[in-house]
Amino acid sequence: MGDFTFQKSERLTKRPQFQQVMDRGRKKRIDRICTVFFLPNQVGRKRLGIIASKKIGNAVVRNRAKRKIREVFRALKGSIRPAVDIVVISGKDLVSLPLSVLEKKMSKVLLVLR
Repeated sequence: MGDFTFQKSERLTKRPQFQQVMDRGRKKRIDRICTVFFLPNQVGRKRLGIIASKKIGNAVVRNRAKRKIREVFRALKGSIRPAVDIVVISGKDLVSLPLSVLEKKMSKVLLVLR
């Protein structure tokens, strides 16, 4: 059984970490659902940062979007091969999308990182 947790060491927490990934990393747009930036790291583990701006809705909507993104990362992180930092910027359509569809679309991008 794989490790299906989302620990503090797997989070991007500081603004410079987010900026580095968005400035130097590669960018993939997934329809109008979200934008994914990724950059290989030297830490040796996969790390996730999430941006959900007020443009997508109130606090309830933003938190729901972040929970969905974390759940997809938690389920897929064992399959992501290189140690990589990932920043996901949520879009308006992410909230209304079922989790299974979101996982399928994000897995196409995240599992092909190299």
